[in-house]
Amino acid sequence: MKVQTTRFGTIDVQEDQVVTLADGMLGFSECTRFTLITDEIGEPFKWMQSLDMPTLAFVVIDPALILPGYHFSVKKEQIRSLDTDDVDELQVYVIVTMAGNLLDITVNLQGPLVVNKQNRVGLQLVLSDPKFSTRHPLFTDTPDTETEWTEAVKKENKVASMRVAIAG
Repeated sequence: MKVQTTRFGTIDVQEDQVVTLADGMLGFSECTRFTLITDEIGEPFKWMQSLDMPTLAFVVIDPALILPGYHFSVKKEQIRSLDTDDVDELQVYVIVTMAGNLLDITVNLQGPLVVNKQNRVGLQLVLSDPKFSTRHPLFTDTPDTETEWTEAVKKENKVASMRVAIAG
């Protein structure tokens, strides 16, 4: 299907690329159909583009890439609503809040998106665990070595390209 978006223009989305969130996302309950768009320049970030609202797109990332110990409990009913009993079939994303300064970019660990990789059914959870913040810093360590600085600059360039895409 062809979908008109404000950020990407007209995109072609196959049925097997549609992610369905029956309850939508917080603040956007009317938007239940999304697609994940991978931009090679912006890896490891992805865009979660609404197919119901052309102006709505979120930057998301796999939280394991930034916080390897990130885990939370999911109720059995929630897992069943994703049509699986196997947590290995699930992919977790967190929403990224972009900022002008690299150190001000945050992720929402309290509202993860959980998607069944097999059938692309998903939901947004609201975690009440106080150890998780809605504004967890994406980058928490200051580089010490030249190699770490080089990697940080690469990440900054990728983030900067995402900011340009968001602004554009």
